[in-house]
Amino acid sequence: MPVRAALFTRQASGSAAEVPGQHAAFRAACEVRGWSAGGSVGQIGGGFRAWQAVLRLVQRGRYDVVVVDTWDRLSATEAGKIHALRMARRAGVRLLISEEGIDSGDPIGLALVDSLISAGAAVASR
Repeated sequence: MPVRAALFTRQASGSAAEVPGQHAAFRAACEVRGWSAGGSVGQIGGGFRAWQAVLRLVQRGRYDVVVVDTWDRLSATEAGKIHALRMARRAGVRLLISEEGIDSGDPIGLALVDSLISAGAAVASR
């Protein structure tokens, strides 16, 4: 059974032109990996409501992995990006950041995610 992927999109208010590119990157990432490209959850502006929703979809077994096209889609701030990674890690959700090639489903990608979380925690504690 192929891996079922969900797309997470984020856009600034009034910048809907970004979304088709995110969908195209998602479809391409799934095609290269032989994954089934499923639905998407989108966030407009800041916050983590939509991010929490897509994580719940994976936890409930609807999808196997969440795909974002770039690191910057997780949040507008570095602290927010680390927070999003931490949330996914705690939830046990596999994450693919397609442009950067970071896949927490493989040992190297998971180690990278863990190191980013640790580095973010170290910076925050200073």
